[in-house]
Amino acid sequence: MNPHLSTRLYAAIMFLLLLSFSVRVWADVPFDHVIVDREGPKDPWAKILGDIDGDGFADIVIGGRGGPLVWYAYPNWSKALITEGGYKTVDGELGDIDGDGDLDVVMGGLFWYENPRPKRNPAAGAWTTHKVADHPTHDIELGDLDGDGDIDIVTRDQSEFGHKAGNRIHLWRQEQGGRWTEKVIDCPHGESIALGDIDKDGDPDIVIGGIWFENTRDIVNGPWSPHRFCQWHPSATVQVADINGDSRPDVVLSPSELKGQTYKMSWFEAPANPKKGNWGEHIIADPIECVIHGLVTADINGDGAIDVVSSEMHQGTDPDEVAVFINHAKGSSWTKQVISTRGSHYIRVADIGNDGDMDIVGANWSGPFQPIEMWENKSPASALRVAITVNAAGHELQDKPIEVQLDFTHLLERGGNKVSFGDNFMQLTEVDHEGRIINGSVPFQFDKAPDFRPQASAKGTLTFMAGGKTLHDRVAERHLLLPQAGGRLCEHYR
Repeated sequence: MNPHLSTRLYAAIMFLLLLSFSVRVWADVPFDHVIVDREGPKDPWAKILGDIDGDGFADIVIGGRGGPLVWYAYPNWSKALITEGGYKTVDGELGDIDGDGDLDVVMGGLFWYENPRPKRNPAAGAWTTHKVADHPTHDIELGDLDGDGDIDIVTRDQSEFGHKAGNRIHLWRQEQGGRWTEKVIDCPHGESIALGDIDKDGDPDIVIGGIWFENTRDIVNGPWSPHRFCQWHPSATVQVADINGDSRPDVVLSPSELKGQTYKMSWFEAPANPKKGNWGEHIIADPIECVIHGLVTADINGDGAIDVVSSEMHQGTDPDEVAVFINHAKGSSWTKQVISTRGSHYIRVADIGNDGDMDIVGANWSGPFQPIEMWENKSPASALRVAITVNAAGHELQDKPIEVQLDFTHLLERGGNKVSFGDNFMQLTEVDHEGRIINGSVPFQFDKAPDFRPQASAKGTLTFMAGGKTLHDRVAERHLLLPQAGGRLCEHYR
């Protein structure tokens, strides 16, 4: 060890006792960036994933602002027409509307397009257009709201950009003979809807930013009692998922409009009684610009916990990030991994190719960069990080030395004898509260333990300087990068 650094360490030993450390280890999820179509429909507003041709693999459906509506067949992404246009929406969904065993497409305006299957090939046969109502929308969700075995439709418009129509939720109950009965629920101005069985009574409830509406299955004549679970930004993107693994449906919210404004992204923990209990807020990211128009929840890294994927629209302040937030410790902490800085809109996730992991599909809604993109999940992960969190614990830090005892043995055990530890490939970075790199090369020293063995007992002490000032009430974080390639923890890092 450098004698000058050693002297400073010994002098600061009493100070170090006042600090608290926490160490987390996780894997960056490796993604391959795939361009599905460089010249897709102009202004691709609607993005939908599902098995159109019945081959057991998810396909991609894209709807341009003014048309056309097309679908891309896995695996070669051959493109076929559904309709030239006529719809008016930002969103769309897939569902078996006519109950014939295949997925039809529902688009705002309000129309559904009948899949030619099972009699004809959906890539060659004409898709029959069925009009539900003269009803432009911003958001669409599908579900059997009344438990009668067929699919109903839920829609909402938006309140920004002069629309002022996001203060009503529209339910469309499917009747016999292709008829639909409308029910209107008043709500605060805003945008976005999600469906989820919040009260766990077996039917889907409706969730918007800060309020959930209770379904009694009498969806046209019965009440839709509102239950407020938080105060939120008027324009929200909404997802329902069990974030902390307690079998209760939680709610994830992000701000969706407008550029230049900032807010936060949070998840709200469902209590035992979601009608009366206190929904605890857990912040995922703060601050963020109010352009998160893409928000999805899925287990991205395959650890069994639900992660969050978000996308910033391209009109926001650069960089326009598509990011994965990895869930740690039942939603108590999150690791941000940026997979693109060129923006996206209404991203979707699905297991493309049935390889057991969740892939991400998106496209910008306008602007000069509009390809249909996929971020193909290439798990199992090949890049590892160790997060070292230093809590100032009430004492202001100024250029203070830090020592952390580390044991990478369990990482080696994950790869058996094929993986060995090479300390010369380690890299230490300093990151901000959103996981963005502030300093990509923090000087450090790693002293191996006396019983160190590269394939069995990779233990030692990491020493680095907490450079600059860390205020007494702040937490500073460094990331130790341990990428893997060729059976060795090595220098290539995705």
